[in-house]
Amino acid sequence: MRILGPVLTAHYLAAFTALGLPIFMPRVLAELAPGAPDWLVGVLYVLPTVCTALTATAWGRFADRYGRKLSLMRAQVGLAIGFALAGLAPNLWVFALGLIVQGSCGGSMAAANAYLSTQSQGAALSRSLDWTQFSARLAMVSAPPLLGLMTGAGQTLQLYLYLAGLPLLALAITARLPTDTVVARPKPAQAAGTALAAASPHDHRRELFGLFGVQFLFCFAMVVTFPYFVSYSEHLGVGSDSLAGLLYSLPHLVYLLAMPWLRARKTASQRRLFAGLSLLALACAAHGLLRDPHWLAPVRVVYGAGMLLSFSGINRVLSECVGSGGAAGRLFGGFDACGKWAGALAGVCAGFLVHRYGVVAPFFIAAVVSAIALVVALFTFRPFPQRQSHVATNDA
Repeated sequence: MRILGPVLTAHYLAAFTALGLPIFMPRVLAELAPGAPDWLVGVLYVLPTVCTALTATAWGRFADRYGRKLSLMRAQVGLAIGFALAGLAPNLWVFALGLIVQGSCGGSMAAANAYLSTQSQGAALSRSLDWTQFSARLAMVSAPPLLGLMTGAGQTLQLYLYLAGLPLLALAITARLPTDTVVARPKPAQAAGTALAAASPHDHRRELFGLFGVQFLFCFAMVVTFPYFVSYSEHLGVGSDSLAGLLYSLPHLVYLLAMPWLRARKTASQRRLFAGLSLLALACAAHGLLRDPHWLAPVRVVYGAGMLLSFSGINRVLSECVGSGGAAGRLFGGFDACGKWAGALAGVCAGFLVHRYGVVAPFFIAAVVSAIALVVALFTFRPFPQRQSHVATNDA
């Protein structure tokens, strides 16, 4: 906890900044460019995500060469500069530049996970990754309502400038953490292999590709249901925006409440992943078939359980792929980029699906994609024997 606590606190501050304001993008656009088309909201929404996807692997190499702590501090500085630039923007072009800086120089979750990989390994690392997801879910639940109270008074754009102080506070916390040791850079032919556990007997390349494939499909299935959830709830007959917001955040609340309990359970990573993707596919299909809004809350709870188990299973498999070599930053950077590309593609697809087929269509697509992710996971991980994990008694 001496290491994990400060890392999680800093990550929460950064996630609060990055995840809290994007849902208020329409109000920002109305302030900067009142006559701009509605589709520009979607472009601005995914712009930081696309920039993060483009630069994540390069920043991962930076972390491997110069240190994971330095890379984490770099991400926090980039986030602060991007938000300050956006908050001071006199026009839409400068605001977009701030979003580009935010996305290109950010990536705090991948940087935090890479730093944690220098402090723990195996099952202890997988639990640390669960906690970074916990801090991200906590930010996603707490930031929108708190910032919503502030945006009600107008001047949404100024919030970007105010929130730039949170990454700087995270930077001050991170600066007090121990500096990790930079190992010698692996040869190019060995770069991918050093990120994997060398003692495992199965095909590492196949497992790594399968993990990235599951990550991409899982993130796509989740994100494609996000942008139009309020419209979907109105379609079902939910008349209150506050209730729609609560239903939207319910899966993340499930994660926050159940994750501390789940982390103590000794379940194979493959079983968690298979169960999570199965529940997610069933919940998404149930969303598409619902006609009564009273059943929406239970279905959202099932969705949250699927999300929790999927995240936990993926984190465990990812931690088993991280060896003691020098390419962990590259691995986490590529893994984060995979999820970011999936999210950007999902946002574009959601707009097309809703425009063409209605607000229910994204949930049916999410169900199909979740089922495909389950097939990929079964093909990739099921034949492998369960690995022996040694968990320290004080692994946080």
